[in-house]
Amino acid sequence: MTMVLTVPASIRIELAWVAEFALTQCLGMQVEVRGGPEGVSTLEAERQVLSMPSLFPLREAGSVQLLEPPLQEWLFETHHPTHGGTSQLSVPILFGVPTASMEPDRIQLGFDPLGAIFFMLSRFEELGAMPRDRHDRFPGYASLAHRAGFLHRPIVDLLVEMLRSLAERLWPTCAPRRRSGSVVVSCDVDHPFDPAAARLRQLVRSIGGDLLKRRDLGLVVRRLRNVVASRRGDFRHDPNHTFDWYTDLCEHHGRKVAFYFIAERTAGNQDGTGELFDPRVIQLIGRLDRRGHEIGMHGSYHSFRDPLRLARERSRMREACVLAGVDTPIAGNRQHYLRWDSQQTPDHLDAVGLEYDTSGGFADMPGFRYGTSHPFRMWSWRNGSPLRLVQRPLVTMECAVLDAPPVRPSRAEALDQMLALKTAALQFGGDFTLLWHNSYLVDPRDREMFSALVR
Repeated sequence: MTMVLTVPASIRIELAWVAEFALTQCLGMQVEVRGGPEGVSTLEAERQVLSMPSLFPLREAGSVQLLEPPLQEWLFETHHPTHGGTSQLSVPILFGVPTASMEPDRIQLGFDPLGAIFFMLSRFEELGAMPRDRHDRFPGYASLAHRAGFLHRPIVDLLVEMLRSLAERLWPTCAPRRRSGSVVVSCDVDHPFDPAAARLRQLVRSIGGDLLKRRDLGLVVRRLRNVVASRRGDFRHDPNHTFDWYTDLCEHHGRKVAFYFIAERTAGNQDGTGELFDPRVIQLIGRLDRRGHEIGMHGSYHSFRDPLRLARERSRMREACVLAGVDTPIAGNRQHYLRWDSQQTPDHLDAVGLEYDTSGGFADMPGFRYGTSHPFRMWSWRNGSPLRLVQRPLVTMECAVLDAPPVRPSRAEALDQMLALKTAALQFGGDFTLLWHNSYLVDPRDREMFSALVR
């Protein structure tokens, strides 16, 4: 059955993009999008109508300031995918009021779900003179999702689930599908080897941390052994060189890992301590590829607004992969420090031919920056149309939880927080995308946490 979605003609391209994601990709519906009168959107088939006001002023960036918490919420019932019963969910309302008129052949909503989805997926609130942190990033604490208390809830996925429940009510034979989500593990290889093995000052500093902060005499012994052993190409004692343990664990649970390497150090040590063409790094890339894991690009610190740098870095990654014997093209990217400009970076990554990016999280806190855990085609503010580039939203980065200011959580609290995000991501068929650095597994307790999340 083909449904007809009629949207305001002035924003047909924007809402057609939303429909492609929400209705076609997530729900499996066949939808024809048409332009119509302003102020209303309707989804119609077999004389049944879902009517929604079109309230979000897409062309007026300043209007985002009108969105201030607290937000109202709408309760709805949905069928549970496993036990077959119903459950009640609530979703924050960004535009409109939480009301609905239910009739046998027509449902009239008092709020605008399509506009809310566009607001989140396009990162509308990051346009213009928005707050930036010391690394020139839009911080999570400034986002509406954090201020209104729903960053830990995938609002877009909730809205899609709401549309599913309404579609099942109007078209009971339609049976919109549910996608099966998965745990997606990735690693940014900022420090492939312990820098303390090559620098005396760094060695003294690291040993001091091992004794005073970590209180781990065994780690001190490992570092000292590594100073000698690493010069012979033996990295068994290197606390950063955790790749065999990492891949063994993930393979045991049926997970393939994406490893992102920094192709060019444009900001010195801020771009990590590994050199792409170091023979040890080339060997590592080849070994990971032969085990069946993905090799991707980690866009350098200064690359997120620089298309020429991104193009050069992708070329360098290709060259390194050839040296390592990797035949698979470089498809994916994550920006170092999660540096991102929503008005530029997606276009630059698309232009250099990358298939996907997975920088879509906040560096200062975990959660659903885009409101979803589903992959989606990114929006170009420069062209006013969708890109080929797909975003795979980053739900959790370990240091955004473990190092979260102002008070660091205990490991038990941190694990509970990350497991809750995992449940929320998988609940509606999305992916729990987890970033855990190879150099963040020094403490055995961190390995235990990582193991619990990968299962």
